[in-house]
Formats: sequence, structure tokens, C-alpha cells
Amino acid sequence: MSLVAFASLTNYTDAQTDAPRPLAKGVLKTVPENLDPRDMFSLPMVMPDLNATKFDPKTIAQKKTLFGQSRSVVMFRNNVWQYEFSFTGLRQARLRIPTGNGKAATRNYWYMVYRIRDTGQTMTISDVKQNPKFDHITKEIDFDKSIDSQEKKFLPRFTLEGWVPVDNGYQKVSYRDTISPIALEQIRQKEDPNQVLFDSHQMSQAKIPTAKNDTDRGVWGVAIWENVDPRIDFVSVFVQGLTNAFRLSDPVSAPSKLKTLQLNFWRPGDSVNEASDFVKFGIPLIDDPAMQALVTQRYDLPGPIFRGYFKNEEAKRDVLVTETDAQISLEDFNSSIAPQLDQGKLPPSILKSFENAGITLDANTPLTTLIPGKKWSFKQGNDSYTLVLEPQFWEKDFDGIRFIKSLDHMWIYR
Repeated sequence: MSLVAFASLTNYTDAQTDAPRPLAKGVLKTVPENLDPRDMFSLPMVMPDLNATKFDPKTIAQKKTLFGQSRSVVMFRNNVWQYEFSFTGLRQARLRIPTGNGKAATRNYWYMVYRIRDTGQTMTISDVKQNPKFDHITKEIDFDKSIDSQEKKFLPRFTLEGWVPVDNGYQKVSYRDTISPIALEQIRQKEDPNQVLFDSHQMSQAKIPTAKNDTDRGVWGVAIWENVDPRIDFVSVFVQGLTNAFRLSDPVSAPSKLKTLQLNFWRPGDSVNEASDFVKFGIPLIDDPAMQALVTQRYDLPGPIFRGYFKNEEAKRDVLVTETDAQISLEDFNSSIAPQLDQGKLPPSILKSFENAGITLDANTPLTTLIPGKKWSFKQGNDSYTLVLEPQFWEKDFDGIRFIKSLDHMWIYR
């Protein structure tokens, strides 16, 4: 076994003996970095683990009491960083693996060769406040702008998920990447003998230097999966550890959801000679509504969502305060909640989402339909709110759906 594969993790550059072979244009696919201001603060919520008593004060407004101030709290976080992720595709290979007693067996492996670079991409609360869309953020909040490369760590977690046929239809299967030095070395020899490749454990210990320019070669690794069902299709690879961004769950006592890169693939082959099947990057694009529904299910593509906005008079713009599942039917691609809103009724799920944001509404709150099936408004005291049905990655279009974002990759929270 080559010693290069186990070279010092602290001297990655010195470990490279001969220059890796250059890749043809388009072979290395780079996912654009995605620093979202929403990763810097939460939506309004009731302060967790604080049991404040509601009362009617005599000298101050109720919203200035402990109870009032704990009703609609925005959680801020420190700086967010992100690594650049590139990969050469999702591939298969037949490898000879020792089984004991001097024997070996040929097994089929799935793998992904990838590159990590630290381009210095970070976001601070100061950056967020300079964005006109978010200038309503509390002016007194500020954090240190510096994020040293030593403070970052790539702790990779690669999960391959897909669907396989069963008696009653399809069943979802999931695989975590495996640590196999023997498989890694054979993959390295197959891909490029001069390229150092780290497995997930080695990568978690590697020092990833800040890239000096666009030609910086970064640090290379490989994710490996074994015992993958040969009938699998509608495949997605989920990559965690590329960023320290996360979203709080509802309720906040549940584990936070990590910002995750979802890479989607389409495998039109079968279990016969599976290593020769070409795994395509992206999803099958089709016009048939029934197949479109199937695709959205197989890749769990986020559909339309209800977003509630507070009309901030000081900032002179609508500020996002709630998000609620639109409960879209994949039979007709309509929301089961929208008709209730058109009838002037606030359904329980909408009421609950506002309650979680510290905004107590009554089911009989008068509701005005601005755009049937899409936009509504109401008032609570002196405050004005708007509820909008907004797309995420797709929306209804005639009898089917229209994809409105690239679906070969997505940034999600899970």
C-alpha cells in the first residue's frame, strides 16, 4: 500500500510527490458557496425555558415587562463560515477486498472524490446589517469580524440515500460513508496515483489552509459507500460539515438542524453490471404531472411555504416572522390551507406558527384576501401582518409544477 495515502495530515503540501494530472474542463464541479443572512439570526420566538408571569402593570406597558420582552425574541449568533466544495461525480468501482485466510473478494463500491478549499468566505452580523433587506436588525448588536482558519474544522459526514423497489412499491435506503484504507488506495490508483486522498477520519484531522488564489489545489478526499443495494435509483448525497451554520428547531428543545448540501443524482441503470452504469448529476426533468409528483417525493424537494410578515414601520418594509408548511397535495399541487384563508379563517397551523413567534392571534381575527390562494393580510392591535404563499424550489404551473431553482444541488437544513 502506498505511503502517500497516509502522509502527515499537518503537512499536506509536502505529502504531494508528483503533480496530480490536470482535469478536463467541466470534470470538477464546484458548488457555489451559500452564505445566507438568515443563518445569523432566528425568526422571532418565545424565550425558551423562561416561565414569566403575565400581569397588567400600572406604570409601564406590558410589552416592557419580563413576560412581554420574552414573547418575541430573536436569537443572534456569532460569525458563520463556509468551505468551498467541489467534486468529480458519483461513481462505482469493482474492487478486490481481502476477506481473511489469504482470500479476497470482488465487491462493488460507490465513491465520490471531492476537494475542500477555504476561500475565506465568512459572514458577520455587521455584514448582515449592511444588507438593505436586513437593516432592521438591532443596531447595537455586533461581533468580531475575524475568523481564523484555525478556528474552522471540516468534520465530514456523507450520507447516500435513494430508493429501491419492494413488493408494495419503493422503499427508502440510507448509507453512511465507510472508512476503508484498502478501498481508498485502489480508488486513488484508479483516479490519480499522484493525488493524495483522505478518508473522512483523516479529513477531520487535516489542516485546510486559506486558499491564496483560484488555482490553489485545496485538500482532496474521497467518500466511500459499500453494500449499496444495486437496484437503487433517485440518489442523493448529503454533505454536512462544510459550514457552522444551523437553524433552531421547533420546539427549540429539539436538536438544531445543520445546514447541509444535498447533491442529487439520477441512475437510469439496473443491478446488471452496475459498475458500468453512468450516474447522472441532477434529476430527471419530465412534464407528466404524476411523474413530477414522484420526483418531488423521491428527492424531497421543498415546495411552497407560508411566510408571515410584520409591517415594520420604522424600517419601512415587511419583516419575516413566521414560516409554516403549506400542506401541498401532490395529487393536484394545491395547498389544503389556502382555501380556508380565502374564506377568512386562520387555520390552527397558522395560529400556532404565530404563537411560536410570540404573537397571539384569535381564530376569529378578520382576514382580508389580497390575492386569492396566494396573499392575505390582517391586523393585531396596531400591528399589520401579511401572509404569503411563496415557492421554494417549485410551484404549481397549470396541471403540473414548474421548477424555479437549480435542482442538481440544494442547501437544506436537517
